Amino acid sequence: MDNKGKVKSLDKAMDILDILCKERRGLSLSELSLRCGYPKSTTHALASTMRDRGVLRQLPDGSYALGMRLFEYGSAVSRGFDISALARPYLESLSSLTGANSVITLLDGFSAVSFDYAVSSSGVQIIPEIGVRLPLHCTSQGKLLLSFLPQNKVISLYRRQEPRRYTPHTIADIDTLLSQLEKIHSQGYAVEDGEYKVGLRSVSAPVYDNMGAVKYALTTVGFFRRVSTEDFLSAVDCTVKQAGMLSTALY
Repeated sequence: MDNKGKVKSLDKAMDILDILCKERRGLSLSELSLRCGYPKSTTHALASTMRDRGVLRQLPDGSYALGMRLFEYGSAVSRGFDISALARPYLESLSSLTGANSVITLLDGFSAVSFDYAVSSSGVQIIPEIGVRLPLHCTSQGKLLLSFLPQNKVISLYRRQEPRRYTPHTIADIDTLLSQLEKIHSQGYAVEDGEYKVGLRSVSAPVYDNMGAVKYALTTVGFFRRVSTEDFLSAVDCTVKQAGMLSTALY
C-alpha cells in the first residue's frame, strides 16, 4: 500500500477495467499495456488474475474483454437500488405526460450516471444508454446535481477535470457555470439547451431522500424545438411535479 492507503495493484486493475469499459471491444495484451502505460509483464499478470476471477475474459484471438462476473456484480448493484422499482411508475407517468423520454440519474464522482428510463410511445425515439457516464457541466442532470453541492466542491471538481466543449452552447467558464448553478438551485430545476448534443433539450428536477438530501435527478429529454415552447414549459412543470411525488414516496 502507498502512503495514501491505496493498494497499487488494485488501482492498476481498475485502470484496465476502465479502459476496456470505454473501448467496448477486446484489446490485445500489447494494446492494453500501451493504453494503461504498464509493462507487458505487469499487464499480463493483472489480466490473467482478473480472467481467472471472471472479471475479464479472453477471446479466441487472445485479446481481453470484460467478463460476465461484472454483469453479475452490476445486477447485484441494480437489485440494491430500491429506487429503481419505486421510480418506475413515475418515469412511465412522466413519459406519458410529456410525450418524451424520462430518465433517473445519480451523481458518481465526476459524472452523472443514468440507471433507469421510460421511453415515450410518440415522437422520435431517444434510447438512453443506461450506465453511461454523462458530463456534469452541460447536461440538465449534471447541472442539477451540481447545484446542490457546496460551491467549493464544484470548483474542486472543475479544477480536477476541465470541462470539454461538446457544442457551441456548452458552458465551460467556471464563473458562468457557478452563476447558472445558483439560479438552478433557486428555481428548483435545470435545463439543457443543446449544450451536450445539438438539438437535444432536457429538464431535470431534484429527487430527495428520506434525509432531505438530493440523491437523484429526474429528467425529461427530447428533441423539443426550443426551451420557450409550450410543450417544453409543460415538460418542466410535469418533471418538477413527478420529482416531488417521487421524493414524497421515498420518505
